[in-house]
Amino acid sequence: MSFSRSKLLKWAILLLAVIGLTALTHFDTVFYQTPIAQVVRVKENDSHRTRDYFANEDRSATQQLTVKFLNTKRKNQKITISNQYVASEVLTQKYRVGQRLLLSHKKWWSIIGQKRDTFLVFTITLMLALTIGLTKKVSLRIIGSLGLNFIFFILAILLDINFEDAPAVFIFAILTIVFAFITLLLVLGRRKQFVIVFLSTILSTAAGVGIGAITIAVNHASGIHFEYMDFITQFPIPLFYSELMIGVLGAAMDESSDITAMMFGMQRERADRSFGEYFVSGMRVGRDIVGSLTNVLFMVFIANTLPMVFLYLRNGNTWSYTIDMTMMLGLLSTVISAIGIVLTVPITSWLSASLLSAEKRLAR
Repeated sequence: MSFSRSKLLKWAILLLAVIGLTALTHFDTVFYQTPIAQVVRVKENDSHRTRDYFANEDRSATQQLTVKFLNTKRKNQKITISNQYVASEVLTQKYRVGQRLLLSHKKWWSIIGQKRDTFLVFTITLMLALTIGLTKKVSLRIIGSLGLNFIFFILAILLDINFEDAPAVFIFAILTIVFAFITLLLVLGRRKQFVIVFLSTILSTAAGVGIGAITIAVNHASGIHFEYMDFITQFPIPLFYSELMIGVLGAAMDESSDITAMMFGMQRERADRSFGEYFVSGMRVGRDIVGSLTNVLFMVFIANTLPMVFLYLRNGNTWSYTIDMTMMLGLLSTVISAIGIVLTVPITSWLSASLLSAEKRLAR
């Protein structure tokens, strides 16, 4: 009974923390130096259809927003701001009563964007609460690895932005190794399992991306339009491979961890197993994982692509044009990631079987 009460108390504290921190961001406007105002009235003005060079149709409209300041010296004052948007809301946004806006003032008042920290804090605190509640002692290491990975990710972006001579592929290749090292070291600890998973993850990622890069180079990137990457601001090919490395890394790390955990479990059950027993078992488990993990990657790709696909098709574009513009690079990335996933199985099985069978020989 005492255990049940302590567990209930822990979940109650976590729930209160989520609610409290989320509520705090709802009333934190006083801490902002940026003017924040809430939309209290919306009036739709002129609206007309637009048509571009490719015969894509949309509707452009203008809103007159009456907003009330929530901070600064203008608190409780009301002003009217004009907001022009298109119905698709791809690059612009239609605002509604109750939303909070970040404003700027130069010659006139303009909208920077919507204040979204409440939703962001709620999502992050809920994720942290579930992690702490479900993973218990490991939670601090998981959260620590996420925090460190985020810091290194920001540093990599700053390096890429501020040092134009530094190749993006090199920066993110180093970042990939750092991601794997930090994540596996904090989650698995300094054990033999960490060494195997780390080596197999790096080798599988390098092999998958390498095979993909060689295939693309041999075919001279025929039919692949790297320039279609969204909002690209520099040479797109290095960024594509940078993005690809991190994507393959996550899948390879997940699969390698599962296979290695199973094989170390076999050793704990009976240590006098041969290389062949370990390797065959690792391959068998890997085959079971490959299908579901590849489909997960495909579903993530579809989920990310779906809005743009609908937008292109609803604007009268053909399927071939839509696939070229929105899906081709994602499909290519998914295929290369799948290659990395498949290669992870024999690489992890071989490394684990070699180490575990070598331990048996040394113990004799």
